[in-house]
Amino acid sequence: MKAALNYQESDVEEAGSDEEFKADANESDAAEEPDDAEASESGDEYGSDEEVLKKKGWIKKKGKEGRVEMVIELPGIKDPGDTPYEDEKIHPNTLDFLRDLKKNNRREWLKFHDAPYRQAEKDFQTFVSKLSEIVCDKDSTIPELPIKDIIYRIYRDMRFSSDPTPYKPYFSVTWSRTGRKGPYAHYYLHIQPDGGSFFGGGYYACDNETLACLREDIDTQPYQFKSILTEEHLRTTFFPGIKKDEKKVVAAFCKMSADNALKTKPKGYGADHKDIALLKLRNFVLRRNISDEEITSENGLNIVGDIVEAIEPFITYLNNTVMPDR
Repeated sequence: MKAALNYQESDVEEAGSDEEFKADANESDAAEEPDDAEASESGDEYGSDEEVLKKKGWIKKKGKEGRVEMVIELPGIKDPGDTPYEDEKIHPNTLDFLRDLKKNNRREWLKFHDAPYRQAEKDFQTFVSKLSEIVCDKDSTIPELPIKDIIYRIYRDMRFSSDPTPYKPYFSVTWSRTGRKGPYAHYYLHIQPDGGSFFGGGYYACDNETLACLREDIDTQPYQFKSILTEEHLRTTFFPGIKKDEKKVVAAFCKMSADNALKTKPKGYGADHKDIALLKLRNFVLRRNISDEEITSENGLNIVGDIVEAIEPFITYLNNTVMPDR
């Protein structure tokens, strides 16, 4: 059972206290209720400034020194309802927050909803802490690192993007021999509601040196890589419904890793190479989708842990092939 979440609102420029945003109305007691003529003069077709604020949830309140202010309460942490927060699963409230963030992907919205954000972030981090124990146990080459070294920030890099939204509508984390950064193959968890969650790993958009190592190994001893793909636990986890048919499994893997693949044969290999589909790949990844029902269930951690166990031989193969002396 998770400990109760203690939260104190973040300071904001517009806030006069830890509990409310305040807009200074600069009104005296006498001006609190303007007459009809004044209201008509100050308003427009959308109503007066005060009316607009009221429609958005702001209310009048007498502040310090008798000054009238317009205030609005900040959203607090969401009631868990009948579902307690537990380390072994993602709470439905966390998925609800990510849905809301996707609909309201603006800085001012997240600033205003800081409490629900911290609640969701805490829920994700406690789940990751438990999952890290499983990853490190299944793969002894993965070190135990602080959460900050494996979790990705929610802020998007907008420098070279045409997408103006400032935040990622998902939580994500990666494990490797050097944490979130480094040259090693990685394990990756992505939490996004409505069918967007998945666990996977490998190499994405390999550099030339990594590709050269993998292509050479597939060219000289393809049976090693193919035997890993056709192993029962991996095959049934990532390619459900495909029997132990090497050609079908390899074809399914190539389809899963097809993004960024070469259109023509790589340099040094013939177009008629028996494993040309594998040699064209620039990604070597596996991915297993996770439903909302699975990740929020009592068995959520065990489900993801089973995927970790299934993918470990694949990650180990990639690391041993690309960096055999490390």
